[in-house]
Amino acid sequence: MELISVLQSRSGARTSIHFDGGRLQTMVQEASADAYIVSCEDGLSPLGMNKAFASGALGIDDGTIGDLAYWNRYANDCVTLVSIPSRSEGSPLRGLIICPSEMSKCYRRFAEPFFGRPHRDFYYSVTYAAIEHAAEALGARRLAISHLTASGNFHEDVATCNAEALAHYCDSGASPIESFTFLGCCIGRVHLMEIKRLNAEGALTTHRPIKKEVEALPGHTLIHLDIGNRASPADAVQPMAN
Repeated sequence: MELISVLQSRSGARTSIHFDGGRLQTMVQEASADAYIVSCEDGLSPLGMNKAFASGALGIDDGTIGDLAYWNRYANDCVTLVSIPSRSEGSPLRGLIICPSEMSKCYRRFAEPFFGRPHRDFYYSVTYAAIEHAAEALGARRLAISHLTASGNFHEDVATCNAEALAHYCDSGASPIESFTFLGCCIGRVHLMEIKRLNAEGALTTHRPIKKEVEALPGHTLIHLDIGNRASPADAVQPMAN
């Protein structure tokens, strides 16, 4: 695991930002991650590669994880995060947050997948909401995040949005984050260089509250975001409860 930067919030708290080219299992076993933020793209993807371990650590069938990811990618028109908390008492992995991404049906409202520049408001809002939920609902302190774009299509602007969301959350003075790790696959060190400028430029940007609607369902929670140019959360077709 490679240290990229140390983010210092306005309160003086420090959060280390890392890059790790490995897998979630190693990070959890080494106590480097206790929650995982990942795209709903399954198969040959970070979710696909880490699903078997995550399902065992969380005490949930990997088919359930796959079904929720499929729903959020192909069937859901809304910008929705799916949070799956651990069902295993004492598990070092507190939860999995499956995020909409460039591959999701909902993203078509924001930007052209694969060809255009990433939609910054989309990625910022999704990341901020995921960090907030991981810290405050799951009680996580060491977060790992994989790319929220299509496999092979990661862009440094997405990493910058991820880090800006982290900086603003840490500045909020809410639950502290000890570490934030960009995990493997299509992310490389070259994508993370702009992150080192965040401490110097942090005073130039501010967080705008994100409207959201939270639904607690059996075994998982849906967090619908209202970030404009989107379907109404009330129109979301609910996934099957497990």
